[in-house]
Amino acid sequence: MNREISFRQARISPTLLVLIWFSSLILVGTLVLCLPVSQGGAPGNFLDTAFMAVSASCVTGLAVVDLGQAFSPFGQLVILILLETGGLGVMTFAVLGFRLLGWRAPIGHQTAATTSLYQTNAAQEFKKSFFPILWVTLVIQLVGAILMFLSLLPAYWREAGGVGEAAWSAVFHAVSAFTNGGLTLGADVFEQAKSQPAFILILAFLVTLGSLGCTVLSELSTLPRQWLRHLRHKPRWLSFHCRVVLVLTSFIIGAGFIFILVFGWDTASSLWEEITLLFIGRTAGFSTFPLPGNMSLPVILAFIVMMFIGGSPGSCSGGVRTTSLAIWLASVRASLKNERLVRLFDHNIPSELVIRARLIIVIASLWNFLGVVVLSLIHPGEKLETLIFEQISAFGTVGLSLDFTGKLEFLSRLWIMLTMFAGRLGPLTIALLAITPVRTEIGRPHGRIMVG
Repeated sequence: MNREISFRQARISPTLLVLIWFSSLILVGTLVLCLPVSQGGAPGNFLDTAFMAVSASCVTGLAVVDLGQAFSPFGQLVILILLETGGLGVMTFAVLGFRLLGWRAPIGHQTAATTSLYQTNAAQEFKKSFFPILWVTLVIQLVGAILMFLSLLPAYWREAGGVGEAAWSAVFHAVSAFTNGGLTLGADVFEQAKSQPAFILILAFLVTLGSLGCTVLSELSTLPRQWLRHLRHKPRWLSFHCRVVLVLTSFIIGAGFIFILVFGWDTASSLWEEITLLFIGRTAGFSTFPLPGNMSLPVILAFIVMMFIGGSPGSCSGGVRTTSLAIWLASVRASLKNERLVRLFDHNIPSELVIRARLIIVIASLWNFLGVVVLSLIHPGEKLETLIFEQISAFGTVGLSLDFTGKLEFLSRLWIMLTMFAGRLGPLTIALLAITPVRTEIGRPHGRIMVG
């Protein structure tokens, strides 16, 4: 028998439900990581453990301890589960739980998940696309883990227990890469990976795929079958959303590549390392070299902008999202041309989407401005670019740091934890707020005010 759960009966708003789900994930993760079975040879205090639980659940990657030393294999498995659950989205897993239990998922859950994933008709698209999307993401991670294992095997197989260590490292980093989590099992992993370019290339490929979004991946996965099926007919073109995501992602990566070529040549790091950082660090926070002293100021500023933008809707990365940037740029162009309609790729953008994109960018800008002020008050001696970099990295759930995370004090550590939580929860919460019914406003006189 199907069971229906009503928000009215529970008297819990969808937004509050998401907060409860995500807070519960972090709380349970923190408590499990505090258990002796989860602790390793160099356990941290409760705040360090809670910080790592928030960082993993919010797929940020900022770390105050070495995972390989601070946590046991069981604790590392808990971190992996937090990465997977946080990356794919708690609401998605909630809907999955309803389906596996044979319950009928509430329309609020369906709308929340589908607004985060595809922003189209909730009931129809949920039934049609949810499980294919889930399978696509799992298959990508499995293939990535196998390829990573094969690339690491030559360096591990001669050591005692090396095959098992290579397998676990491959699985952990495949999940961490695709979810854009950015957490590693230790700094020595990437030191060894420098001699394994195949490992870095696979890592970059997984990070890029994870930043595109579930619907884009699902659509791309069906293209070969669609083309084979319609060889004698007109092929199926990509959807409008998919084209916007691919074009904006390519533009951001291309612009970052040119920026590194022009302004990154005078740094201590090699050009290969900085180009690699563009793919594995822009949204995921991986790095094969220490950033301080190896990145010029223009490159640091470029990465701040790219981290603020982040990935695409329905992806495992954070930020204001590429589509929000595209809509905002289109609205700016329309304003400059004095056009009433906002157009993007020969499509008219609904006014509610324009308002939502502007709202996301404004809220993100205000939050990060407040964060930089808070960090500057707590750490008055730090460079401004270091504070901005840390704040944007936390809000964009990226995980890159100019070696500042370990210097965080009690209050600044709490603020960064709150920022990671807000950065991961923000897009989904705004999506839930967008489905509230429109209230009829009483007509009021128009007010005119001088602008500019």
